[in-house]
Amino acid sequence: MEPAGGFLAAGRTYHRPVSIKTLAGMSEYRRLFSSRLISNIGNGVAPIATAFGVLALPDGSPTGLSIVLAAQAVPLVLVLPIGGVIADRVGRPRMIAICDILLAGVVATIGLLFITGLATVPLLALLNVLAGTLNGLWYPAYPGLATDVVPDEHLQPANAYMSVAGNGGFIVGAAIGGTLVATAGSGWAILLDAATFLVAGLLVFSLRRFSRPYHSGESPLRDLVDGWKVFISYRWIVAVVVAFSFIVMVMRGAEEVLGPVLANEEYGGPTGWSAVLAAMAVGLLVGAFVASRLRIERPIAFGMFLCLALPAWLITLALAAPLPVVMAGAFAWGFAIEVFQVLWFTALQRNVPSESLSRVSSYDAFGSLIFGPIGLAAAGPLLNVMPIAEAFALAALVAVLGVVAALLVPSVWRLRRGDGHATMVAAH
Repeated sequence: MEPAGGFLAAGRTYHRPVSIKTLAGMSEYRRLFSSRLISNIGNGVAPIATAFGVLALPDGSPTGLSIVLAAQAVPLVLVLPIGGVIADRVGRPRMIAICDILLAGVVATIGLLFITGLATVPLLALLNVLAGTLNGLWYPAYPGLATDVVPDEHLQPANAYMSVAGNGGFIVGAAIGGTLVATAGSGWAILLDAATFLVAGLLVFSLRRFSRPYHSGESPLRDLVDGWKVFISYRWIVAVVVAFSFIVMVMRGAEEVLGPVLANEEYGGPTGWSAVLAAMAVGLLVGAFVASRLRIERPIAFGMFLCLALPAWLITLALAAPLPVVMAGAFAWGFAIEVFQVLWFTALQRNVPSESLSRVSSYDAFGSLIFGPIGLAAAGPLLNVMPIAEAFALAALVAVLGVVAALLVPSVWRLRRGDGHATMVAAH
């Protein structure tokens, strides 16, 4: 394994990327870009509306928030593998559109419960089980969606510009979310989220003719097994997914439960936490722009190294640092994870056969998110046994161990930017 300085100093080069104007000339890509922009406006609103809506209920508490969020996270993880099989069979655009449209109905129901005063923790948890199931079917189809409408040589900039759209939408959503929750209430904010699901779903549905369903001739169970074999054949994928199972666990607990609780105590409630999330979204946006130009010789090792920004941010929260410092840490983490994700999706798209991509992506998501429900479920009750500062510090320690463990795996370092289908064996 060569030292970090090697790939940081020698592996970083820049080149003239594919212009956004070139991609914008593709009508299909414009629709895909617009769907991510609109959908992520809702995604920026939703965490703030849900967290402070639940905390404000008569039966609301950090533990209640953990229950509601875990109710969505558990079914999401459980259905991910079968979601990959279905996406490969019916086509990725169809899968995403159907799930988005159905999610619009579920999310609208949740919003109406808050508006009418009928929302309770058990009822919200039940509806979140449905939302989690649909999200679990949606997620495996997304990483390969760009391959249906964009030529292979344009994939990295296409992924990056879609992230720009998504992150730009998230910034707008986070800003709207804090204001809307503070003025009109969580219910109206959640109804806005539902509307964005509907519009995004209709946009992606218009791309259904570009679906490239894959029929293996085998049973769904056999497809599931074959997808697993492809997944475990890439040691660098497995190493990163195992690391992210722990990273996501602490990230979700910190961002979605501990963070809002701390914001209520230190940063002025929903407006303060929306500022933190907006700073993170700006980091995501900048990271997407940088990733569209960046060429790293060892992309996955570099991306994992950047993920040390997460524990650094968690330490600022453990110290209850001034809000601008916490926002700076959130910006750094957003930048880091966005660069990593663009490099990661591009590596998957270039190295995993197209007919297996949704199934491999489903196992990627399954493994990465498998401990997420534990993080959500444990974060609230954890505050009954330790101060919130110690909870954030513990989360930071786990994140550091996850990143270091992945960086110790040789195949993570061996995967190079030029690797693709023709050099898969060397990248395993």
